[in-house]
Amino acid sequence: MFGLGDWQIAAALIGCVGITLFGVIYGSVNWNRGSDPRKEEASMRVRRRARRRKSAKERA
Repeated sequence: MFGLGDWQIAAALIGCVGITLFGVIYGSVNWNRGSDPRKEEASMRVRRRARRRKSAKERA
């Protein structure tokens, strides 16, 4: 089996190749996806509102 002595070595090799492929594909998909300040601000507002609602429910 390609000169590999044990199935565990083959599994490690397959895992290394798999995680490398995942990293290359993920990196190529997200290469130029910068952060949009408007999206970050909107998500922060949503989180603040959710915290306020949660605390208001706990008080009631």
